[in-house]
Amino acid sequence: SRVQGFVRAMNEVLDDDEDMTLMNLSRLLSHPERFLQPVPEEILREESDEPELILEVYLQQALSIVNEMDLLKGQIITTEEQISMQLDAIRNRLLFINTLLSVASLCVAIGSFIGSIFGMNLTNHIEDNDTAFTRVTIGTVVGMVLAWMLLSKFFQVAASLPAKTYKAKLP
Repeated sequence: SRVQGFVRAMNEVLDDDEDMTLMNLSRLLSHPERFLQPVPEEILREESDEPELILEVYLQQALSIVNEMDLLKGQIITTEEQISMQLDAIRNRLLFINTLLSVASLCVAIGSFIGSIFGMNLTNHIEDNDTAFTRVTIGTVVGMVLAWMLLSKFFQVAASLPAKTYKAKLP
């Protein structure tokens, strides 16, 4: 904004021929009679060329600085957007891992539920069988692993599906 203010001030000075003429100090000191107020139009045009050329060089430099600042601002915005996208991707991975951990907790809870059913002090005649404990344990572990595999596969497929976009119907 400072450079843009400088550009505006330079344009105002360059538009005023009388100010430009009075900036030619070497001519003002060597020929003061030419600059008596009011200064004639032909002298204004004649004497304002040298300071105008010098100020236009500074104006061009200021405009190039404004362009560089705009470019830098665009690069900063692009970098911010890129960092935001990277953070979103990391956040999505963390949510996916959290979902998989929840699935694992569900599978362990299922196994714990089966164990608690068989751990009750009720007679169900399975306790008389010598291989019942082994079969129930292996069945529970296999069921937990299968549940883990199925649910994790389901969430991986669901996570890889593109989001549906619904077009608004115009009346």
